[in-house]
Amino acid sequence: MAESLERLGVDRLQLVYLHDPEKISFKTGVARGGPVEAMVKLRDEGVIEHIGVAGGPIDLMLQYLATYQFEAVISHNRYTLVDQSAEPLIEDARRRNVAFVNAAPFGGGMLVKGPDLQPKYCYAPASQATISRVREMERLCKARHVPLAAAALQFSLRDERIASTIVGMSEPGRIVQTVKLASWPIADDLWTDLERLAAEGKDGVL
Repeated sequence: MAESLERLGVDRLQLVYLHDPEKISFKTGVARGGPVEAMVKLRDEGVIEHIGVAGGPIDLMLQYLATYQFEAVISHNRYTLVDQSAEPLIEDARRRNVAFVNAAPFGGGMLVKGPDLQPKYCYAPASQATISRVREMERLCKARHVPLAAAALQFSLRDERIASTIVGMSEPGRIVQTVKLASWPIADDLWTDLERLAAEGKDGVL
């Protein structure tokens, strides 16, 4: 920790996440002398102002929030136009007054390039049902001159329960493009059609 503070040129960190806790068991994560105890100690000492947890499996994230130690949670690829399986986590975070941060609203690229150019979702081959559903979303967006990526990004941005949305950037020019997508006009009737298709992913991708 001291080395990180020195490299960053700061005397404390505003927010630190326990990242990918699925790589260890929950029992190990919360055990005496484990990572959660270490993070809480650093927070109590003032080295860290806030702590969060960032991972994939929703059930595991719910377990960590139930410890009442975390102030923020990151979920990725689980609240998009394709997959809304993070819904229970979003609601749990809201009830606990924990900031929910939504990462990867484009699902690894499918919701930017379209399913024919990027037939993977969340880094794995997508099912034919998912590909067909996204093709229909893409068709609806094209008919109204809206980029599919704009709808995918705003699906996250327009949800008041989401404190922040994380979008990966491959180059500086993507920043301007992303800002443009975030402000692209999308009519209510298109949202009605898209949300109908998105709702099929309430329990995850098929």
